[in-house]
Amino acid sequence: DGRNLYLGAACGLVIRPREGRTVYHMGDTEIFGDMALIQELFAPSIGLVPIGDRFTMGGRTAALACAKYFTFDAVIPIHYATFPIIDQTPDKFIAAAQGQNVVVPQVGEPAEV
Repeated sequence: DGRNLYLGAACGLVIRPREGRTVYHMGDTEIFGDMALIQELFAPSIGLVPIGDRFTMGGRTAALACAKYFTFDAVIPIHYATFPIIDQTPDKFIAAAQGQNVVVPQVGEPAEV
């Protein structure tokens, strides 16, 4: 209906250990231009990317954000299949993320990146 609806503040997190790779957990967010600044300042090598397409980016937009703003070594899709109105699989993201190292862990299982 064209109305804006406030759904809360978006919040992401950059995790920089003393040793090891830097991780960017995007939280619940949409694509935004200052993602380029996050890449420039922190150069994260692992991205945890929301793809649910409600309250967050959808798969296609998330893949664009990763390709346009980041040089991740590995991308892990998050925030999908948790309740009925959001995307239930990472398929749209995987299809759009050509050339990116997409790692889809199984629920409850560890994954190496």
